[in-house]
Amino acid sequence: MSEYIQSHGQIQKIYSTAYYICFTIRRPGQTIGLYFGRGGGYEGVWLGKSAPPSEIRQRDTFLEYFRRYLSWCTMLDLRLDESDRIVALDYQKYGVKNSFLWFWKGRKLYFVHYYKETPESPMKLLLSWHGKAFIPTEDTPDLFALFDEIGRTTGNEQILRSQNLKPIEDLIEQELNEVRNQDQGPKKVNFLQRKKENIVADLNRAKQWEKLHELLELRSDLDGHHELKVADQKIKFTSGLNSYERRNLVFEKIKKLKKGERILGERLKQVEEDLLSSPVKEVLESKLTMVKPVWGITKEAAAQKPKTTKKDYRIFKIGETQFGVGLNSQGNDALRSEWGKKDDYWVHLDQKKSAHVIIKLNSNLPIQSDILEKAATFVAEYSDHKDQWIPIIYTQVKNLKGVTGAAGMVIYKKEKHISCLRQDLSSLFKEEEV
Repeated sequence: MSEYIQSHGQIQKIYSTAYYICFTIRRPGQTIGLYFGRGGGYEGVWLGKSAPPSEIRQRDTFLEYFRRYLSWCTMLDLRLDESDRIVALDYQKYGVKNSFLWFWKGRKLYFVHYYKETPESPMKLLLSWHGKAFIPTEDTPDLFALFDEIGRTTGNEQILRSQNLKPIEDLIEQELNEVRNQDQGPKKVNFLQRKKENIVADLNRAKQWEKLHELLELRSDLDGHHELKVADQKIKFTSGLNSYERRNLVFEKIKKLKKGERILGERLKQVEEDLLSSPVKEVLESKLTMVKPVWGITKEAAAQKPKTTKKDYRIFKIGETQFGVGLNSQGNDALRSEWGKKDDYWVHLDQKKSAHVIIKLNSNLPIQSDILEKAATFVAEYSDHKDQWIPIIYTQVKNLKGVTGAAGMVIYKKEKHISCLRQDLSSLFKEEEV
């Protein structure tokens, strides 16, 4: 399969069946279908020559998620984890690399999505077994390692490429046969009738120009609004537009809707004529139960959450100030939840993975630069940061929120960014914790 992904391709339409997700990838001179199993016994990645037939296509939240975030993006690469059954699909969006990872564990599918939601927003991370996206503390997290907490196999390289997988065309034919053997019921589904229903729905939306016109007659100006929404119609006003320019935008929208109403009316008339002259054609409609991924907090994830002890962090004292240092991901959490108080200060390397440090002051005075330099030195020493200048972020512990099930990860706000010069605390690092 690697020869098909060495050059970039555009992800075009995305389809789903009860058992597979299919990305149609357009490359110069050809379109291919990249299939991913949805779990439940359907695990793996296949390369096909086309999209799945319409008779077995279905829609659900999983499909709509892909269509929202991956449609019309540029596919960059397909990577395999060396330790377990994990595949990473890398794609470009808003000028940066995004990644969607699939992990087939047993008969369940877990996923991780590392993505940019808007051009201006920071990168976000969604772990399916948590169900809620967050902003990661490190700039480029080890995405494969995120599956460790739900039982990813590590340390032993596995044979991930099977020679016994059936071609996707054969598997799709099996699913199609299942649909053919279903009881379709007495109702016959007609393509033209569906087409008519879709045109009528679009026509009703186009007729909303009347409501926009009524709004203009009732209101003399549209100043003070960033956006105008009437029924399904939404018009955004950029800053700096005067009243005339705002009204002109609305008029342009009305003209487009009127034109659409005319075109849709002609299409509706043609479809109604076709319905009168064409016999009703029965088409298959898949009623197979869709296999769903693990999406949300699971009992398994909660049961596997590592227990933390105070041995996972160390406490140092310099003068009247105490510094707590997390020794690993679990220790970072324990440091924050067991030892840190809401008014203490939390310190972390800026845009890099690092140990967490919490500063416990002995007064209510603002934090001093020399204290931050000592904390930055602790961060650097326990994070293998070698440079003399240490870029850090810091905020109070009350501005942190842990991520359920993701050891050592936090969401933060009101942070400040500075660079500190490394101090000589070598003697302290040799001492036992206080």
